Amino acid sequence: MQETRRAATTRRRLRTIPTMVASFLAVTLMLPLLFAIAVPIDAARALMTGKPWMTVRGVAIAWIFLASEVLVIAISGAQWLVLGGPLGRTTRLTAAAYALQQWWVSILLRSVAALLDLRFRVEGQAAVRPGPIVVLFRHASIIDNLLPYAFITSGGGVRLRWVLKKELLTDPALDIGGHRLPNYFVDREAGDPAAQRAAIRALATDLGPDEGVLIFPEGTRFSDTRRRRALDRIRETDPDLYRRAQHWSRVMPPRPGGVLALLDAGTDVVICAHGGLDGLTSPVDIWRAAPVGRTVAIRLWRIPAADIPEGREARVRWLADTWGEVDAAVAELAAGSR
Repeated sequence: MQETRRAATTRRRLRTIPTMVASFLAVTLMLPLLFAIAVPIDAARALMTGKPWMTVRGVAIAWIFLASEVLVIAISGAQWLVLGGPLGRTTRLTAAAYALQQWWVSILLRSVAALLDLRFRVEGQAAVRPGPIVVLFRHASIIDNLLPYAFITSGGGVRLRWVLKKELLTDPALDIGGHRLPNYFVDREAGDPAAQRAAIRALATDLGPDEGVLIFPEGTRFSDTRRRRALDRIRETDPDLYRRAQHWSRVMPPRPGGVLALLDAGTDVVICAHGGLDGLTSPVDIWRAAPVGRTVAIRLWRIPAADIPEGREARVRWLADTWGEVDAAVAELAAGSR
């Protein structure tokens, strides 16, 4: 099994790494042409709609993303040769991967924030300390997955282990770095959910005082369409959650499996709600919305382990109640972020 997994990883990276490098080289060579096309598009759009120049910004963000990806892949390779090699994961290699991850995310977030003139307002950042903690994070944008690094790890001093979806392995830098750290990539099409819950539970079993585990309980980025699909999915299987969730407008009903597995560790839970990035689920959405000059409002609060009930049914109800509070918080934060 291990050899099969290793072979699959090798085949995947033989596809994704050359594709990423080729994309970076192609975009770099075409930058003058891309900007030459972007300028008149943005100028015409600004005259007709008054919206900021987003095509030029999009080209810049795309190049920065591709350049950082290639650089991270190259540095990861050097780290493997110097610190890991055939011995696999080592303490020094893991530490180097954490540092590289932080640098990469910092570059991306600062670049996006500068180009889009985003401002951040954080409430309750002190709630993340001390660890160990389980973090339940609201997910609504292709940008908000950078926020935990900035405001929980860098800003709060808590190293996070992540529960991620397997589809993200198509990003080679995330694939390489993510597997050097104690993360878990969920295969939602796997036929053994019990084994996956056990693997998620294992992430929280040996956390230190400066560590935590993060999961996105909704399972994917929020949108009205996905919200309706999620409600249809639980209408018959979980009528109580359906009754509650149909009144929410900013979040989707949480998937309890992974969350319940992490709660078995008996740690405090930190909740993160945020507003200001809603609707930005793809590059096209960002181009259409032109979210320049927005304030991203983030709220963190802590729930002591002693306040979390025992038993599966009670915890499912607790999660639904908590996610209802997240929905209300997001509405409040979004109103204040305009």
